[in-house]
Amino acid sequence: MGFSIGRQVVRVFGVAVIVASALLHAPEAAAEGEVETITVEPGTHKLLRAKGPVSRVAVGEPKIADVNVVNGREVLINGKAGGVTSLLVWTRGNGATEYRIAVASAVAPDPELAALTIQPGGSLDGSTPSLLAHRKATLSTSPRDKDAPAPADRSFAGGETQVMSQVKIVEVNRTTLQQYGINLFKVGNNSLGGIGGPGSVSGVGSGAGGVGTGFLSATGFLPIGDAFNIVFGNNGYTGILSVLERKGLARTLAEPSLTALSGQTASFLAGGEFPYPVPQGGGAGNGTITVQFREFGVRLNLTPTVLSNNRIAIKVALEVSDLDFTNSVTIQGTTIPGIIIRRTDTTVELGDGETFVLSGLVSNNLTNNVDKVPWLGDIPVLGAFFRSTSINRTEKELIMIITPHLVRPFARGTQVPALPGASLDSYRPNFAETIFLETGDFGQDADTGYSK
Repeated sequence: MGFSIGRQVVRVFGVAVIVASALLHAPEAAAEGEVETITVEPGTHKLLRAKGPVSRVAVGEPKIADVNVVNGREVLINGKAGGVTSLLVWTRGNGATEYRIAVASAVAPDPELAALTIQPGGSLDGSTPSLLAHRKATLSTSPRDKDAPAPADRSFAGGETQVMSQVKIVEVNRTTLQQYGINLFKVGNNSLGGIGGPGSVSGVGSGAGGVGTGFLSATGFLPIGDAFNIVFGNNGYTGILSVLERKGLARTLAEPSLTALSGQTASFLAGGEFPYPVPQGGGAGNGTITVQFREFGVRLNLTPTVLSNNRIAIKVALEVSDLDFTNSVTIQGTTIPGIIIRRTDTTVELGDGETFVLSGLVSNNLTNNVDKVPWLGDIPVLGAFFRSTSINRTEKELIMIITPHLVRPFARGTQVPALPGASLDSYRPNFAETIFLETGDFGQDADTGYSK
């Protein structure tokens, strides 16, 4: 009896050792009622040791993970694409065991995504501190399969949402003009003759008092009406030398500023509108005329998008226009000017307070005109009496730059800075102050109300 009992004790003890050894070498089991999750990086393998001899396996989405049975008790899992799928492993005597396979890159936690719950291939919940962080989270959850549905996005992006954009438009025009012409003529009782520039002689008519003949001229024989003229003459001969050199410089500066909400479009116009008639059909001279208006000046349309606390993307549409009466048209007696337009439309990304050159233009135009008498105008030295020369050079430089700033409104009760010209609000001089104290600076001293 004792020997039999001893054998049973030894047998029980041996079974306990085998069970303990199996538990030490088996993977950590999930709690009862929970599904064990196996994490695999894309492009890597992981070996799963089953609880018994494997008879069959099945994976929910083969595009996410691929499963192969290596031997009787081991299953090889291959991560293919980011996402989550299920795995069923059938073993003899134990039935089917369910696992959850999560294919994701093993990266360090991103502090910008700490308040965001990301389910690879699933959904986004929570908040991000900026739009860039939200974009990063969206890319991490986007399925690689183009046909797969997009993940549900229930998150929102925070951060600064208002942008003030300062735009500067600088235009410089330089012009240079050189002209010269020579007129030589003789008028007598019985003869006349002369050399004049184009358009200087319109015909021949009676001389002064109806005596003799003379030249008819709308320009007074001056090829350049506003030029410097040297006149010489003797015994019926008269010569006129017209010489002109003109240089001009014009500089235009505009600095519009505009504040807009992130993602919203704001418009700005500093200029005006001019009317122009538009015929509305009918026969010649019988149609009605309506008046429409066309804007001109500095027009600014911008759409800022705050990406983060230090990055801003701005879509800018900027236009600078002027009236051009040299290219005008006339409709039923009304002169309508043309419009000179400089326009840019672009999208840039820059930091808070940084400056970007949106566009630049350097234009150089040269016009050289020579009016001369054929053959005679080609004679050296003497040919100057038979030709008129004009050289016109125009240089333009146009630069448009932008500087965005993340801004916040003034807090309640904050003293608002004085507006330009605020000192003129107290400009109320009396009769004596106007006579004896007014110096012409017009209200720059807010304490006294009259000029300093």
